[in-house]
Amino acid sequence: MSMKKGSHKILKSVALAGALTATGAVATTAHADTTKASAPVQGVASTDQQLTNLKSRQTANESAVASSNATTMSAATTSANSQIADLNNQIKERQASDAVTQQNKIDQVNKDAQTATNTENSAYSSAFTKQVAANDAKLKAAQAKVVTEQQEKQETTQENTDFQKQTDNLATEHNSKLSKINTDYQSQTDPISQKLTEAKKADQDHYNQKVANATKQVDDRIDDANNTINQAQKMVNDDQSDVNNKQNADKTAQSDVQNKQSTLNNDQNTLKQVQQEFDDLKETTNHIIVPQDYIDVWKEYVKIKKPNDQELTVAKFPELHSKNIKACTEAKRLNKAAGFHASSSDENTPITLTPEGTLSREDTVKATQYAVQLINPVRKAIGTTQYRITNASIDIAMQVGQVNRADNDWGHDMNAHQKAKDKWGLDTVGESVYATSGKTPYKTLADLKHGVYDAVIDLLFEGNTDDGKSDNGHTTDLLNVRCADPDSALEGTDFLGVSYENNQNITWSTAIRFVSIVDGKSDRMQNLRKKGYRYKAGTLADKSAQGSNYDQIAVPNPNETAKKLQDQISQLQAKVDDDIQNLNTSKGKANVTTNALKAAKDKLANDEKALTKAHDRLNNLKNNHDKMIHDIAGDPTPSQDVKNLQAQLNQIKSAYDNTVKSENERYETKLNDLKKNHEAKLAEIAAQPTSLAELQSQLQAKLDTLKAKHDAKLKQITDDANAKIAAIKSQKVNDPEIDKLNAQIDQIKSDLAKKQQELDSQYEALKTKNQAEYNALANKLNSSTKAVVNGSAQQVFTSRSGKVAYVIPGHQSIATRGAVKTVSEQNNSDSLSKEFQSQNNNRLPQTGNQSSLAMVLLGAAAAMFGVGLAGKKKEY
Repeated sequence: MSMKKGSHKILKSVALAGALTATGAVATTAHADTTKASAPVQGVASTDQQLTNLKSRQTANESAVASSNATTMSAATTSANSQIADLNNQIKERQASDAVTQQNKIDQVNKDAQTATNTENSAYSSAFTKQVAANDAKLKAAQAKVVTEQQEKQETTQENTDFQKQTDNLATEHNSKLSKINTDYQSQTDPISQKLTEAKKADQDHYNQKVANATKQVDDRIDDANNTINQAQKMVNDDQSDVNNKQNADKTAQSDVQNKQSTLNNDQNTLKQVQQEFDDLKETTNHIIVPQDYIDVWKEYVKIKKPNDQELTVAKFPELHSKNIKACTEAKRLNKAAGFHASSSDENTPITLTPEGTLSREDTVKATQYAVQLINPVRKAIGTTQYRITNASIDIAMQVGQVNRADNDWGHDMNAHQKAKDKWGLDTVGESVYATSGKTPYKTLADLKHGVYDAVIDLLFEGNTDDGKSDNGHTTDLLNVRCADPDSALEGTDFLGVSYENNQNITWSTAIRFVSIVDGKSDRMQNLRKKGYRYKAGTLADKSAQGSNYDQIAVPNPNETAKKLQDQISQLQAKVDDDIQNLNTSKGKANVTTNALKAAKDKLANDEKALTKAHDRLNNLKNNHDKMIHDIAGDPTPSQDVKNLQAQLNQIKSAYDNTVKSENERYETKLNDLKKNHEAKLAEIAAQPTSLAELQSQLQAKLDTLKAKHDAKLKQITDDANAKIAAIKSQKVNDPEIDKLNAQIDQIKSDLAKKQQELDSQYEALKTKNQAEYNALANKLNSSTKAVVNGSAQQVFTSRSGKVAYVIPGHQSIATRGAVKTVSEQNNSDSLSKEFQSQNNNRLPQTGNQSSLAMVLLGAAAAMFGVGLAGKKKEY
């Protein structure tokens, strides 16, 4: 308690000293900061004086506020220190009470340890006394038992011999009893075991028979499954054979359908082609329109002409010539009205020109056939012989055309005629030519026929040309009316060949030639030769009448062709109808075979499923063969006789095991007793002293052991007590009241810091306001004498001449940041004291090494006018 009071006095003294120090600092600071500015220096303008006066008032005001703030904070700090001191005293009182409780716990531990120590000392003293008495007794007894080493060995040997004899006797007795027990056991169990063996054999025989019966049942099922598979396989084989047969039949039927369909398609295509030919024939111009007046004119001409007349001229036959003009005019009109029509086939059939620009032989034949087809009906109507075509007439026409083409001559080229006569041994070559100025060559058969058609119209009906003065020489040539008189010596035009040339090198580029020769083998030519006419025709010199040259080329008759086509269409239509009927019949048969095949396949599929099912059943039987036998026969179960006999054996065996166990335990117990006695006797013999010194050493060792155990026990008691005391001291005191007191101290510190911050804010606001007033006045009086550099106000003093004399740095007012805090109590006020000391050191003005504004102003004025200050400080 005396320590607590003394500490309290020391703290109060320290607090008092701190308060005095703070008060002195504040007074000194206030005195320095409130020093008024001197009177205006002589020579300074009135504007500068106003600014100086304002700054002096502001500085005095700021110093007063700073002084007031310092006084306020000093009083607040003193109050706070007093409150904190009282709270610390309360904390110490709480801590003193907790220390007493802790010491009481430690005292109890020490008390318990002392009690344990006293108990241990008492126990040790008692044991020590007893051991000393026992040692004395043993010494007295040992004096009569001291033996020599030889005696000790003899006693040990005798004891080992006795022990071995005892154990041997015990083992013999034990084995004899075990043998007796086994003999009794065998005599009891042998008859029962024999009966048990016989009973088990009977059970096994019975179970084997059940297994045999079950095996037969399963094997019979497997045999049935095999038979089912064989039957199913035979059905599948038969089905497959039937499917194969029906498949072949269906294949044959389907093939027959395809053949019938192919035949129908071919016949339909043929019918379509023939029908197209017939339609083309109907549309194609295959004749010319000849008025009856025209036929009559030429019939009349044949009657009245003289044998050697070759033309119908106006001079010889004026009246007939006039009729011919009218008939030709009418014929051209009618044919023009009808027009030329080509078949689609001809329009799509190209013609071939030789390198010489003439027709190929094939196209020459087609052109000649078409010309004969147009001309022969007219010849027949008039009564003259009809044109025929031979290989020679075609070849001669081609030769004449080629020579004309080579000679660039579209007309009657005598060179071409002569070459033909020379080559073929002919007397004459007849020729009628139709030419146009068309440059474009013919490209299709339709083009060629159209040209031949135009040539025939023009040449047969030339009577109205040349202003009605035509001699009709081309007409008489084509109609063969020149040789109509049997007495005529002219050879005539029996065989025809038509050639076509296109020669763009000449004016009349397109030429169609009707080249004709006489039939040397005709009756008329033979009669002429008989009459003495020396013609080559028909002789060996006439090559046109030799061999294949004389072979004729058929001339199609449009009517006959149409009739043949109609007949062919009728026949083909009938055949198509038959084909359709046959196809339907074949399809019907094919449907029958297809259905039969499907039925056969369905049966095969069903039978294959049955076969698969049979195989699955067989596989299941084979895979589960043993399991099925076991399911039927079941597990072997012992009969009641076996169970009873086995129970008897088990009962006897249990009794036997108990008897053997009891005997073994008896033997082990006696053997252990013998061993213990033997070991005790050996120890007793070995313990016999050979001298008293050794015994005394042994007895002293016992006393030493007691002492060591006693010391260890005392040490354990001390260590346990120290550990408990350390644990008590290390326990932290958990006192809620102390926590509340500390919280009050923290709140006091916080309130004091907030107060300091509030005063600082007020002071800074005052400085800001004063600076604004000063700046406003400076700007109002003379803006040129006020400047702001680096954020600090500067005062600029000028001489009367207006030149800058000096510049005073902006003065920063000094605010009281707080009084020096007293040194507070030990553990609760350290942070507070340090905090306020730091603030005081950083913010309170240092009057010893800083000049006030007044001193600066006075110094500046003195420097300006050369006047010194009497009261300067040493340091600036």
